[in-house]
Amino acid sequence: MTEPVFEQEQIDQLIGAIGEGKVPTQPGSLVSLREAQPLDLADPSWSQDRVIRRRLPVLDLVFERLGPSAQVTLTKSLRSPVRVEEVKVELMKFGDFQKRIAGARTLFEIIRLDPLAGSSMLVLAPTMTYALIDALMGGLGIADIPEDREISDIEIRLLSGVHHDLLRDFENAWRPWFPLSVEHIRTDRDNQVISTIAEGDVCHVGTISLAGDVLPASPLYIIHPYASLEPLFEATSARAGEEVDPNWRTNLQLNLLEIEAEARAVLAETELPTSQIRSLQEGDVIELGQRTDQDINVHVEGEPIFKGRLGKSHKKYALRISERRRVERTLMDRTAGQTLMRKGLISHEQLAVIRVDERLNRRSLLDSIVARGWVERRALEKALGL
Repeated sequence: MTEPVFEQEQIDQLIGAIGEGKVPTQPGSLVSLREAQPLDLADPSWSQDRVIRRRLPVLDLVFERLGPSAQVTLTKSLRSPVRVEEVKVELMKFGDFQKRIAGARTLFEIIRLDPLAGSSMLVLAPTMTYALIDALMGGLGIADIPEDREISDIEIRLLSGVHHDLLRDFENAWRPWFPLSVEHIRTDRDNQVISTIAEGDVCHVGTISLAGDVLPASPLYIIHPYASLEPLFEATSARAGEEVDPNWRTNLQLNLLEIEAEARAVLAETELPTSQIRSLQEGDVIELGQRTDQDINVHVEGEPIFKGRLGKSHKKYALRISERRRVERTLMDRTAGQTLMRKGLISHEQLAVIRVDERLNRRSLLDSIVARGWVERRALEKALGL
């Protein structure tokens, strides 16, 4: 391979730029190629590190609201004053969080935030965990961490009540912005066997630093994978749940009336083995299993909408409609939620939950409301004129 050669014009331009001071020449101004780092664009970790990720603004408000509630809950459980010293939310890989608490006997409470996908975690520092165990067993709430044993199943059951109270505090902290429902899934002891969140996954890590007269500094962490909270960027924005333009529905209906739809009358269907199909010849008769005096289905865009009887009209085959079938359809119209909210059947917060549920779980608006027990299906269908 030949070395690149500069032309005389390029050399003159470089000398002129140096003379004008446009090119720095003092020591340290130029970086040696030996300090350059190799870059593999095919490496998945590189692409994940450099994806522009934004913090969810509402998380700062949620954790600021959670801090005082957690303080009250833990003060009651420890029977000694606990105070909040710092609240912060960071974006980091889950592997980096594991390194932060490496070697500590930590309990990981795996939780699910309905209707979001994926799992999150509630994590208490070992000092807080053992202080709670001591207090719940009648002690003074001293964080004495044993070196020769893990947390027992009995101690985990003792802590379950405190964890339940903290999760309810967390659920209530979300309520003003988005009514999540927190569900406890399981408890993991060792951070080395956790498979819920991959080490390379970027997470929102909320930290509430707590301390007390007896309790040393003990952080409380709540970890959310970035992907699981991503739908809330839109749901918690200023325009979330905003009323739809009143002309939008009218224009949609007018445009739908002009759309052409395919109607197909299906005389009958049958199945044949491949061997019989290969042996078919001109003149062979295939029985369809449909009597000539029976109604046949009429499909519109693949949906069986009508029943009809085959006949003739003006020397052409024709179809007389004999029955219009009642068709159950999934309701995905955005204005339906607004209608239910205006009629007082659901609240603005419940509508936000339904929107996320529709997008993540492909669950229809009616199914989502009925599954949560908010309103009976009959009342919803009546309100929407179904």
